[in-house]
Amino acid sequence: MIKTSTHSLFFLALLGVSPVSYAQDTPRFIFPLACHYGQECWAVNYVDVDLSTEGVKDFKCNQKSYNAHKGTDFALGSVAQMRRGVDVLAVADGVVKRVRDGQSDHLKMPEEIDALKAQKKECGNGILMDHGDGLQTIYCHLKKDSIVVEPDQNVRVGEKIAQVGQSGMAEFPHLHIGVIQNGKILDPYTGLGIEDGCGQHKHSLWHEGLGITYEPVAIFDGGFRSNAPDFEYIKRGEENPESLSMASAAFVFWAGLYNVEAGDSVVLEIFDPEGAVFSETTRKVEKTRALQYYFTGRKLGHVQLREGLYKGRVRLERGKDIVRERDFTIQVTP
Repeated sequence: MIKTSTHSLFFLALLGVSPVSYAQDTPRFIFPLACHYGQECWAVNYVDVDLSTEGVKDFKCNQKSYNAHKGTDFALGSVAQMRRGVDVLAVADGVVKRVRDGQSDHLKMPEEIDALKAQKKECGNGILMDHGDGLQTIYCHLKKDSIVVEPDQNVRVGEKIAQVGQSGMAEFPHLHIGVIQNGKILDPYTGLGIEDGCGQHKHSLWHEGLGITYEPVAIFDGGFRSNAPDFEYIKRGEENPESLSMASAAFVFWAGLYNVEAGDSVVLEIFDPEGAVFSETTRKVEKTRALQYYFTGRKLGHVQLREGLYKGRVRLERGKDIVRERDFTIQVTP
């Protein structure tokens, strides 16, 4: 049985989460990141529970995962956010068993990925923690030099153990958290093992009241540029300008989305300071991917920008439903 400390009870009370589940034989975890879920961080890849084929299935029988993925990925909105620092928290009381640090956080080239696989360092910087009764959690892709715990250290629920990074095999900044009990990989959303397949539920390992719901899609970042955005630079941490000049050569709005599916429509609009449509583009998604970018805009010249606040809106439509919508703004100056 997982036991809780006085510190754990206090921390859970701060979150407004009832600790009653600790009286049961079911482990209950807090959210592992110090960020606002659904606004600053999102679940983008779940445990792959399809063991019988080369295909992919998450616990909802959708494809929000990749082949043989053994944990849940909670992603940040940008490399800039990672650089500012987002703390990783212990999901429950435990003892640190192993730590690895020293791996860089840059986006890896193909030859670097091959080297990581050969060295079995796909996890990058990581922490393995033991919670008793055969229950363990593993935290991967931690930021270099951010780990603040060491082997054999007792850690309490909610205590900072590191920060989110992009070490190891990571296309974007995120935390991969895996749950193992007696050598069996568990899905924290269902309490079941990966061999149990999809569409079933035993009990969530997350504390009730945390609001860690299934994310069908997320609009994680967006902004404006004075030319066509280079998404490779954005992936590597290029930040959005705080304002743009009326004399810019072009005016472009871009957005990044997680878990867009083939057949979805991505609608991007720019509104001028008076609310009129400055530019609009609708893109039909051709391929399901975990990470996708889109943009709309116009070259300037005979078209003049106005001084004031411009708004960019991105909308994800799936069938007849609007699944997600988000606005971004920028000030245009003389």
